[in-house]
Amino acid sequence: MIAFIYQTREDEIMADKCNKYHCNPNPCGGGCTHCGCNCGGSEPADPTPDPGLGFGSLRGTTIEVPGAELESMPFNLAGPLSDTVTVSQSGNGLVVGESGVYQISLSVSAEATAEPDADQPYLTALITVNGDAAFGDISTYFMILNRSSSTFVVQAALSAGDEVGAGISSNFLPLGYMNRSLSIVKLSN
Repeated sequence: MIAFIYQTREDEIMADKCNKYHCNPNPCGGGCTHCGCNCGGSEPADPTPDPGLGFGSLRGTTIEVPGAELESMPFNLAGPLSDTVTVSQSGNGLVVGESGVYQISLSVSAEATAEPDADQPYLTALITVNGDAAFGDISTYFMILNRSSSTFVVQAALSAGDEVGAGISSNFLPLGYMNRSLSIVKLSN
């Protein structure tokens, strides 16, 4: 039964491709160059070329305690990575190989301090491009409260060779962080 369902679905996909590429307005059921339907048609160029999918991610699993001044966030695990995204030389950023609009996500989990604090200590994190705030201002800064996690997502136009990373600081020096991830996905050219 499973083989029959699979073959039926494969036939539907092939028929859909034949209709998509307009091999023949009258489907004949046999083998054109694109879908095997014997209609004698040929596959025209796809009018909307796929820009290609660029993606990459970094994760960090070590406990870190940042200082009061903004510093680069370290990562110790990479992947998955597409052919167009590489890990920076420092290992703490992702370098895009193609220009385009990318979605950038940064997630950080604050390490719980031993005692809850009435002043709620927090970490300040931001997404960086080439070492500076992603949009050149404080709009990409976000706070991670003691004993919590936060995720921040932006979409930004990047140029080939740009390095995406993260920065972090703390207003309470014993407050650190552990689990974190940085990921990028290319949305368009």
